[in-house]
Amino acid sequence: MAGRPREFDVDEVVERAMHVFWRHGYEGTGLVALERATGLGRQSLYGVFGDKRGLFTRAVERYFDCVIRPGIDALDAPGSGRANLERVFSAWEAAATAAEFNGCLLGNSVPELAAKDSEISALLARKLELMEAAFARALRRAKRDAELSADLDVKSTARALLTLAQGLSVIARANRDPAFVRGVVQAARSMLR
Repeated sequence: MAGRPREFDVDEVVERAMHVFWRHGYEGTGLVALERATGLGRQSLYGVFGDKRGLFTRAVERYFDCVIRPGIDALDAPGSGRANLERVFSAWEAAATAAEFNGCLLGNSVPELAAKDSEISALLARKLELMEAAFARALRRAKRDAELSADLDVKSTARALLTLAQGLSVIARANRDPAFVRGVVQAARSMLR
């Protein structure tokens, strides 16, 4: 005997939960908020995701696919590695000055969860490593094509850009002043020598 078929779209539920976690953090998101956002009761949420942690890990995966992956794809796009980096910097500036900016779900979650949950910490670290690797690929291509200095340290610069991006995503939650954000983005550009 089969159970009742699901009457909801799992991806849509994960998307809605992702926005709640992104806005309020893992600890700041209660089950009532998740029920309200998803339109599902506790039993349905637990039946599909196991628990809040299971839903959160699915939300992190969705965030990476929907929010971070387009930036990685932009860095990996054909053509000029330097121009691709510049496009990503412009996207940072637009995002960080937007009224609805909530930072980066990955970066927001690291200080909250890294010391408490080794599996989630490893998941977040893997996602951040993928971002760093995308910066490195774009930098390597730009260096190969003489768009950057021959002595640029690709690995260190990629790490610095990742760190700058994550720092901006945290600080811009409190300071969306366009001049501040523009200054941070200009600092990123200055690394491309």
